[in-house]
Amino acid sequence: MKDCQTNYYVMIADDLTDRFKILLGPEDYANHILDTAGADPDEELDEFGRMVSDEQRDEFEEMVSEKDPYEALLSLRWRVPGELMCSYGSKSYATDILSLAEYVTREGGEEIDFESDPPDGMCSHCWSNTRETFTKETEREAEGIADKIGNVGYRLRWKQKGRAREEWYDIVVQPETTMAELDTLVCRFSTLDDFHLRMYGLEDEYLDSSIGVVPDQQHSNPSDTPASEVTIAEVAEQATLWEGDRLSLVYDFGTPSHYYCIVKKVYEPDELESLVADTDLIAETETAAIVDQKRP
Repeated sequence: MKDCQTNYYVMIADDLTDRFKILLGPEDYANHILDTAGADPDEELDEFGRMVSDEQRDEFEEMVSEKDPYEALLSLRWRVPGELMCSYGSKSYATDILSLAEYVTREGGEEIDFESDPPDGMCSHCWSNTRETFTKETEREAEGIADKIGNVGYRLRWKQKGRAREEWYDIVVQPETTMAELDTLVCRFSTLDDFHLRMYGLEDEYLDSSIGVVPDQQHSNPSDTPASEVTIAEVAEQATLWEGDRLSLVYDFGTPSHYYCIVKKVYEPDELESLVADTDLIAETETAAIVDQKRP
């Protein structure tokens, strides 16, 4: 425990202490931070509940009524919604979950200070990334960016990890572009096929994707989301997607290949329309297009 008199923490808004949760793991693993913005644990429980047999119904409903939704999902070993704040951990290691406020109290603190070193047992990467998230969101709110997200287009530079300098492809997307359309163009340059599963996630999530977007033809897990049912606007709102941010893609869950994109530019609708009209497109769908590339 930390000394209660030590100033480890700076007070932050209550909604942020509720939004960020701490995934506690075994002693050999660091505790990680989960960003639950836009996550809906009740929806995940409803999904699980539809698979429960009549014989187990009463037991399931009793367990759910007695536990916090996130605690119930951990107990069921079902997918925990939310974005892990680093790429070094895994939700599957979690054995318990606390709100940020509860964690601070457990550690003997009274306030939260992300400028200080992380508490003992806490992942330093999560701690640092959460601090950066606070800073970024504060700046974006001041600039009015939050009001634009969901109504703008993006230039997404897609790369494969390990080959980022050798090859990349710029795909422009509109707010109404579905993830299925984006997937069509990603497969166009990457030669990915349906022999192995692939899944889209937020920044550096890969196998721990909080959105679980998969191609429609690969949709079989009830906790996954068919790509045709999700638009770029919806992903952008969940990820507060803006210039410099990333999305991820994992291909082949057994021996995974990692792809990612960086938001290189944000477009107002008329800017994007002019760009597409004046560009010799490499490939296109109804609302998206590959506009530039670097190939070996």
